Amino acid sequence: MAFPNLRRERFWRQLHFYLGLVLSLQLVAWFASGVVMSWFEIEQVRGEHLQSPAPAARWSEALVTPAAAVAQAPAQFRQAQLSLSQRGTEPVYQLQQDDQQLFISASSGQILQPLAANEVQILAQQRYKGTGALRSAEWLTQTPAEVRGLTAPLWQVQFADAEQTAFYFHPITGQLLRVRTDTWRLYDFFWMLHIMDYQDRSDFNHPLLIISAGSALGFTLGGFVLLGFRLARLRRPGLPTT
Repeated sequence: MAFPNLRRERFWRQLHFYLGLVLSLQLVAWFASGVVMSWFEIEQVRGEHLQSPAPAARWSEALVTPAAAVAQAPAQFRQAQLSLSQRGTEPVYQLQQDDQQLFISASSGQILQPLAANEVQILAQQRYKGTGALRSAEWLTQTPAEVRGLTAPLWQVQFADAEQTAFYFHPITGQLLRVRTDTWRLYDFFWMLHIMDYQDRSDFNHPLLIISAGSALGFTLGGFVLLGFRLARLRRPGLPTT
């Protein structure tokens, strides 16, 4: 007569085996990506070692008051939210109305237009601390995948260094919005593997990750169940051990 626990143990062994096969590649990806992401300091990933601090705005040179800036703005910005910004060292008023923005120089009162290529190159060289030469400055009307979340248009400035550094600037204020390097790109690839979001690389609540994490938990708990069967056999002489 077969022991009643053997069938249940056989079922758990088979389930554990096939679940392990399915999960093995993803488990390797999780462990490998965790190692890679913990290896790099986050400041290096963000390229902070390549950035000089932004220059301080010279608000002492401001000749236009906030009220005057709003008063001369187009009618749709008369009820806009006003905040302080800068363009290089030039003080700037930023007006935000819904999804529209307007930038007014606090020195001259002029509405600011997008930076020219030579202007953004000067700003980029001021902010760059690396050793590579400036390679290109490109006006982008579509946002690259490596700066997802930003809105075009943007200025992209690339440097000829070992990290293949790219600076992304606000088109009007010249604010440095993102720094991208090969270290960041490597980190981002393993981040994609870790959260299993192969499209946007930002959602860690999607069904694929939840199912995989739940299956991995089941795999681990199944191992404890098998361990329980094994210990039970060791405590009861006469039971098969395999």
